[in-house]
Amino acid sequence: MEKYYFDESDNKNLISKVLAEFFIMLLICTTGMIFGKLFVPVQFAFLAGIGSFIVLIMAAISKRRENRSYSRLNCFSVAFLMGISIYPTILYYVSGIGSEMVLISLGITTVMFGGIALYSYKSKREFSFMGSTLYAGLIALVLITVVGLFFKYEVYHLALSWLGIMIFSGYVLHDVSIIKTGAFTEDDVPTLAMSLFLDFINIFIYVLRIVSRFSRRD
Repeated sequence: MEKYYFDESDNKNLISKVLAEFFIMLLICTTGMIFGKLFVPVQFAFLAGIGSFIVLIMAAISKRRENRSYSRLNCFSVAFLMGISIYPTILYYVSGIGSEMVLISLGITTVMFGGIALYSYKSKREFSFMGSTLYAGLIALVLITVVGLFFKYEVYHLALSWLGIMIFSGYVLHDVSIIKTGAFTEDDVPTLAMSLFLDFINIFIYVLRIVSRFSRRD
């Protein structure tokens, strides 16, 4: 029989499990980055990103048909493939602004993510209502990003990065609130952790973009 997390004590147990899974995904993503740097040519790294997207789509279809959550294998595979796909991006910023600034960007992301997640968890307000608004914002962000491919204006791309941070920070509020107030089983833990993982990675990339525009080497 599946155990559902309803009351406050069970809910704390659920959040601790989700956070543990979240950190495992970050470690797997880091492993993927190292693997990519050692074995995957830069020009082919994007294929891993496509692969991670395909895995997510297939898992989402399976989830809808069979009314179940993503498996750990699905989520860990996505984390590993994403690590491979973003390693050229990290190398680009390391060469452009230095490894120290990349680590500072990671620290900023960690503090920002942790602060927002803690606020959402401790707050008496619920942020689950933000789902449809955030989804619309995400679609708009994708469209604006595509349009941005034809523009080289620095202010445009800087504003785009800030918008990305705002949207995925909103997703952190939303996702933590969902974890806090929803009724879930043990099988839902990987899916919930994957949501937080994707929020973190996206915020990190946008923070890197902003930091790089103020820290370019001559």
